[in-house]
Amino acid sequence: MIVRMKEILLFTSAKAVDDTIQKLGGLGVVDIKEVHPPSGDVIERCLQDIEDTHQALSILEQHELTDVPPNGIVDTNGKDPKRIIGRLLKSKTVKQNIDKTLEDISSQLQFYDTWGQQFHKKDLDDLNRNGIYVRLYAIEKSQIKTLPKDKTTVVFTEKDGKIPVALFSQNAKDRLNFKEVTIPDLLYTSLQDIKKRKERQLEQLKVFLNEQKAYVELLTDYNHYLNDRFNSETALESMGDIEGKVKFLRGYVPKDAVDGFKSRAKKEHWGYSISEPTNMDEVPVYIKNPKWISIINPMMKFIDIVPGYKEIDVSIYFLIAFALFFAMLVGDAGYGLIFLLLTIIFRKKMAAKLRTLIYVLSGSTIIWGLLSGTYFGAEQIAQLPFLRDLVIPNIASFGVDNINFMMHLSFLIGAIHLTVAHGIRIFQFINSIKALSEVGWIALVWGLFFITEQLVLGNPAPSWYNWLFIAGATLVIFFSKESTSFLKSMGASIANLPLSLISGFSDIVSYVRLFAVGMATAAVAASFNNMALPDGIAGMGILDMLMAAIALLLGHTLNIALALMAVMVHGIRLNMLEFAGHLGVQFSGEAYKPFKLMVNNEE
Repeated sequence: MIVRMKEILLFTSAKAVDDTIQKLGGLGVVDIKEVHPPSGDVIERCLQDIEDTHQALSILEQHELTDVPPNGIVDTNGKDPKRIIGRLLKSKTVKQNIDKTLEDISSQLQFYDTWGQQFHKKDLDDLNRNGIYVRLYAIEKSQIKTLPKDKTTVVFTEKDGKIPVALFSQNAKDRLNFKEVTIPDLLYTSLQDIKKRKERQLEQLKVFLNEQKAYVELLTDYNHYLNDRFNSETALESMGDIEGKVKFLRGYVPKDAVDGFKSRAKKEHWGYSISEPTNMDEVPVYIKNPKWISIINPMMKFIDIVPGYKEIDVSIYFLIAFALFFAMLVGDAGYGLIFLLLTIIFRKKMAAKLRTLIYVLSGSTIIWGLLSGTYFGAEQIAQLPFLRDLVIPNIASFGVDNINFMMHLSFLIGAIHLTVAHGIRIFQFINSIKALSEVGWIALVWGLFFITEQLVLGNPAPSWYNWLFIAGATLVIFFSKESTSFLKSMGASIANLPLSLISGFSDIVSYVRLFAVGMATAAVAASFNNMALPDGIAGMGILDMLMAAIALLLGHTLNIALALMAVMVHGIRLNMLEFAGHLGVQFSGEAYKPFKLMVNNEE
């Protein structure tokens, strides 16, 4: 349910503005809308400090504790978070430099692995001064044939897939048509010494990070403080000013929080004005549902959509339809059982709403799999005595020709889904003539359903279905628009109707994806089973069974991934486009984000 909002104007003296902002943040119910765009050096510094703190926390999170910090528990009292952050950011730069140096050294040591540890660039310089020039190369084995016969070359034993080649010449300009090997300036022993020194520095850095791990909680609290400071400064900068004496802000408060706001305003001697919102496009959307409906919230946050303030909250409709679509698109009881077991195993690492949502989706998938006789795509499992009795032949995945029925079922689900959308709009416009146009659209949806059945499946439409179009079109043409000019509104409705009918037809046909993708999931699972176990497990050796198990694991993992992708594409699409389109929801809203301070909140 979308909670109704009230628009507020709050006035306070310029001297008390800081205290007002702190107490307003403690109250935590006002979604502040800027009067002036916030800017200033303080805000920029806060943003930079927040970014630095995030980086420091990221460094500590990525570092795995390798040893217990010395002296047991580290005392964090009185420690300066900014100084800790500065040292951590510096340690990141130091580590990057060490890693780069070690990478360069490893590359140079590779030269000595190929040409020998006693090699010294000074020896080549001595030969050069005596008129003998040596060039070193590392070429592919197939390129040996291309070495020139008129030059003095020495080919060495293959090393790391390359053939070392040395060119000897008395002409300083002689070269081979290959990339010349770069010779290190430092001796092998010098490089090894540098490598050991850098590795010791890395170990010291690990010890340092081990010690800094004790400051995670301190830096987390400091991050909260910085966010509070940033929010406070942003709120201050976005306030309006009246002659430097009075500051004011505007925002929105949920209707059920107005009494609490008034009580605090009276206590703090704030001036305020409360009214109905005027700019509906600006009003934030606060969705508040019972716990059993709010389990869909993680999915809504994932796809990051919010209905407009004057639109319909689709949470309950999305939850019911999404559970059904998920079950049909995945369609395998075995896969549903895997989702359920994984959720139970990792339940402590999941948020409560997400965990419950997966329980619902897993349960619906298991039920559909039981009714369709689908268990990891294995028909043999479905033929077991008890499980066989649970199968409904019309929706079974194996052993029956039910394509027509499944397509019919998909179209029927689509028609019902879209009918629900227009039914909701009837109640939305119950005091308007537009409610009659929604009744007309319900008639048109079922008329389109019968046409779809006739064109796609060859099922004859009832003799009276033409009246659905006649009655539906009449209601839509006459009552879809409210206008002072009846003829003008009717003309606009007539112009839009053909395209709307075509769109409605394609929307109903679109629901066939529920059958098509579900059938594909079962077929792919069965194909992997046949490839891994073409003749069953009888007569298979241990090695064969092991290879078959690996093939089945990889195959079904891939199929599960594809099924989940199909859910994200098709299951969400049918709710967000087809259903929401007929419901008139454009998801143009902005979520309610009350100004709330986390540190030192006052109730």
